[in-house]
Amino acid sequence: MSNVLITGATGFLGREIVRHVLEREPETPLTLLIRGKDDADAQRRGKTLVDELIGADRSSRARVAIARGDIEKDRLGMDAAAWDRVVATTSAVIHGAASVSFTLPIDEARNVNLEGTRRILDLAKAAKARVDYVGTAYVAGDRRGVAYEHELDLGQPFRNTYEQTKMEAEALVRSRFGEQPIAIFRPSIIVGDSRTGRTASFKVLYWPLKIYAQGFARFVPGRRSTPVDVVPSDYVVDAIMAIRKREDSLGRAYHLAAGLERDSTIGELTDLASEFFGVRKPLFVNPDLVLGWFRPLVDRFAWGKFKHRMITARVYTPYLNLALRYDTSQARAALAGTGIEVPPVRDYFTTLFRYCLDTDWGKRPA
Repeated sequence: MSNVLITGATGFLGREIVRHVLEREPETPLTLLIRGKDDADAQRRGKTLVDELIGADRSSRARVAIARGDIEKDRLGMDAAAWDRVVATTSAVIHGAASVSFTLPIDEARNVNLEGTRRILDLAKAAKARVDYVGTAYVAGDRRGVAYEHELDLGQPFRNTYEQTKMEAEALVRSRFGEQPIAIFRPSIIVGDSRTGRTASFKVLYWPLKIYAQGFARFVPGRRSTPVDVVPSDYVVDAIMAIRKREDSLGRAYHLAAGLERDSTIGELTDLASEFFGVRKPLFVNPDLVLGWFRPLVDRFAWGKFKHRMITARVYTPYLNLALRYDTSQARAALAGTGIEVPPVRDYFTTLFRYCLDTDWGKRPA
């Protein structure tokens, strides 16, 4: 049996990976790397997470171990005994821990995304363990055209420190291809489960959708034809867990994206939201005009909730003006015959919307 160490288990995607293993891989033991003020705090946080995921079925609890560790610290903040214990019991690593903040200062973002990844790679090397690294399709930065799975650093500019440090982290991962067994997974924008709508995060795409659903978005700084690549969390998790079982996946990167075949547009998403929430369709305006005159007006004259929403939404505005799409040839080839594929947005977006309303955008349990 392969004892799998999972980082980022308390995050949105990490939770879904843990859920997948508990529900579908009953023989697989897990170790969850959890931050904590001390060992007791880490154990408490880890056990709370597991109890939330397994519900009344307590039979899975025995195969989940909790290890206190912090990817922002050397040797993960572990003493020698704890480090040796994790190394000795780990045969595979799924590394998903990262800062997803778009506004973190570059040095802080690097310590989490780049140096944190280096620390996990070093642990995996000591354990002689396979690493499945969860990156992002947005390492392609502010490019135009089509991004391919074998590409990485083409001198592209970046919209924020998240994109830049995730690219730097992937470059580090690729530099280890010759000495460690590693595969790279690059999801695009991850939304909730396509079957249930379940999500633990209401950021990124959910933020502008919430503003729109509440009737605040009369104008959208973008073009109807702007591509938007979204994938449901169940596809991403199923794809990772299927591809990581393939020996020929080592040394490769996979776009877990809707891709050229099934990506959407801002126009399609706003049409779906307009129909579901019963709000007027927005007017699309040139984003350069918004940056030129609307933002200064908000800064100077707006106040209250409206101003707060507009300022918070700024970090997402660049993603309303993309000119890049993602090739998924390697991912589709690796998944051929498994039945795992990206569903069309139209097939599941109303399920996501319904979950948003049922939970009041995450303010109450489903």
